Amino acid sequence: MNTNYYRIVFPLLLLVGFLGVSQEADVIIPDSLKKRSIREIENSLNKSYGDSIKFPLYAKVLISKAKKKNNFLALLKGYAAASFSSTDPKLKIKYLDSSVVSSKNLDDKNYPAYSHSERARTYKRLGNYSKALDDYLKALQYFDEANNRSFYYETKHNIGLLKKIIYEYEDASKMFEEVLRYEDDNNISGKGHLSTMLALSSTYVKLGLQDSAAYYNKIGINESLKDSLDIYNFFVLNEGINKFYKKQHKASLDSIEKAVPIIEKQFRKINKSLLVSGYLHLGKLYKKFNNNEKVLESLGKIDTYHEETGFTSLEVSEGYEMLIKHYKAEDDKNQQLYYINKLFAVDSILDINYKDLSKKIIREYDTPRLLEEKELLISDLQKKEKKSNLKLIITLTVLVVTMVILLLQYNKNVKYKKRFNELMETKIPEANEKEISDNKDAKVAETSIGISNEIITDILNGLEIFEKKKGFLSANITTNDLAKQLNTNSKYLSKIINTYKKKSFSVYINELRIQYVIEKLKDDSKFRLYTVKAISREIGFNTTEAFSKSFYKTTGIYPSYFIKQLEK
Repeated sequence: MNTNYYRIVFPLLLLVGFLGVSQEADVIIPDSLKKRSIREIENSLNKSYGDSIKFPLYAKVLISKAKKKNNFLALLKGYAAASFSSTDPKLKIKYLDSSVVSSKNLDDKNYPAYSHSERARTYKRLGNYSKALDDYLKALQYFDEANNRSFYYETKHNIGLLKKIIYEYEDASKMFEEVLRYEDDNNISGKGHLSTMLALSSTYVKLGLQDSAAYYNKIGINESLKDSLDIYNFFVLNEGINKFYKKQHKASLDSIEKAVPIIEKQFRKINKSLLVSGYLHLGKLYKKFNNNEKVLESLGKIDTYHEETGFTSLEVSEGYEMLIKHYKAEDDKNQQLYYINKLFAVDSILDINYKDLSKKIIREYDTPRLLEEKELLISDLQKKEKKSNLKLIITLTVLVVTMVILLLQYNKNVKYKKRFNELMETKIPEANEKEISDNKDAKVAETSIGISNEIITDILNGLEIFEKKKGFLSANITTNDLAKQLNTNSKYLSKIINTYKKKSFSVYINELRIQYVIEKLKDDSKFRLYTVKAISREIGFNTTEAFSKSFYKTTGIYPSYFIKQLEK
C-alpha cells in the first residue's frame, strides 16, 4: 500500500523499535535546549532516531514544550516517540493513551486514527487482543471518515490478522478478500500485496478450503520469485501445510523441510507464529512416518520459542499436548508431568488473552482432565520415589564396589607396566665358556652334598649343554629323561639342580622356557602373531593354562599382556 502521506504528516508513528530507555522520571531540560523552538526539537528528534540517549530526551523535551504551547500535533508526536523508546509495557500504553487524547484536539480525523492504530499494535504485541481489536475498529472508523482509503484498507488487513489470531477465520477471510480486491483494483503490487495474498491463503487452509489456498499459493510463489524472494519461502511453507491437510504427506514434508530452516534463519524474531505452525506440522508428519527422534526435535523447537520469547498460541498448546501423549506412550511420567505444567502455563495465558472474546477456544485437554492426570502422575512418582531410595542405596553400594575394583585394576595395571618395563630392560646374557667354567668350579669347590666333585662337574657341564641346545623346549621332559641324557641317575640330578640351581626340576625347566620365550617374543615379530596356545606348545608346555601360570609366576605378568605391550 502507498504510505507516503502517512510518512509526511506523521513520521514518528512509523518508527519501529524499542530503545530501552525508561520514561518514568520528569525531564530536566538542558540549558542548550531551553531556547530551541518546537520545530527545532522535532528536527533534532527525527535526526537522533536510534540514539538511546538523545532520542528519548528530545521526545520528553518536545512533550514539555508542546504542553506549554498547547501544540497538540507536536504533543502527539512527542508521546508517540516516547512510547517507542520505552520498554515498560504499562508506560508504553500510558504514552499512547496520551497520544490518543492529544489527537482528538486536532481537526484531521487521520490523527486519532494513527494513534488508535499504534496503540492497537502495542496491545496486540502484549497479547491483549480484545483491546487491540477495539482500537483497530476505532482507527478504521476514523480513516473512513477522513476518506483515507489507503490506511482504511491497511487497517482492515491488520484487523484480519487479529481475527486470524483469535481463530475467527470466516471474518478474517472476508477482510483479506476485501483488501485483496482493493489492491487489485488499484494496481497495488509488491510485498504488501503478496502479504495480503499469503494471509488469505493461510486463512483458507484453516477453513479447510485447500483448493482456494493452493490457488493463491501458486500465484504467490510465481510472483515472489520475480522480485520478492524473501516472501517466497512463506508461500512454500504455507503450501506445505496445505498439502498436509490434502493428505499429500510426502510432498508436504518436502515443502516444509525446505522452507522452515530458511525462514528460521532470516525471520525468526518476527515470524514466531509461522515457525511454530511449521514445526508443529513437521512433528505431525514425522509421527506419520514413525520418526520419533524428528518428532521430538520439531516439538522441542516449539518449546524453545515459547521459553525464549514467551510466544503463546493454540498451536504452542497443541505442541505440548503432542509431547504429553508421546511421553505417556513411553511411560515417562517425569516428562509427562513436566509438559503438563508447561501446558497449564500456556493455557492460563491463552485464557487471559481471550477472556473477553466470544470465540471459544477448543482444546483436547481441558483443565479438569489435566488436573486429574497431573495428580495421578504425582501419586505414581511419589510411590516410585520410595522405590528409588532403595535403588539409590543399591546403586551407591555397586558404585563403591566398582570404584574399589577400578582402583585395584588401576594399581594392577601400574604394577604390570612396571614389570613389563623391567623385562624390556633386562637382557639374559649368554655367558662365554670361560665364565661358565669359572662359576661352576667355584660352586663345586664350595659345596659338599655327598656326591663326588667329578660327578657334580660332569652333571653341571651336561646341564650347560642342555640349556645351550634348548633341550628344555621338549614337551613332557622328566628328571629320568634328562638323567639318562647326562649318564647319571635322577636322584643325583635332582639333588644337584636343587643345590646349584636353587630350585626344583620342574621350576628349573619352566623358568628356562619362560626366559627363552621372553627373548623370542622381543626379537621375533612373526612369533608375536602366534596365539598364546600355539606359543605354549612351541616351548614345551602341554596346556595354555600351565604356560600362563608359569609366565606369571616368573615375571609377575601374563603372556597376553606382555605381547600386547610389545605390539604397542
